[in-house]
Amino acid sequence: MTYDIKDLYINTPIEETLMITKSLLLKHNDAQVTKQIITLLEVILQQNYCSLENILYQPKKGVSMGSPVSNTIAEIFLQYIEDTYLKQLLDKKT
Repeated sequence: MTYDIKDLYINTPIEETLMITKSLLLKHNDAQVTKQIITLLEVILQQNYCSLENILYQPKKGVSMGSPVSNTIAEIFLQYIEDTYLKQLLDKKT
């Protein structure tokens, strides 16, 4: 199964993805390590800038396509959607 998501990066919900990440991290790490990683991710994601015609913008939602963590953040969110919703739908059809 393949699917294409229009404007994935700019529509990835940051707060929800951070909560998902936190719950995943707590499964394999202690609370202190998890808090440190989430704090670092929040700092990185707040530095979300892009430029157009020499003007800097800071989008209110989503992640920048050029950010080193964008792929990972988008993948975490997509895996959550797949595991939570798509897997249930596919299981019902079989």
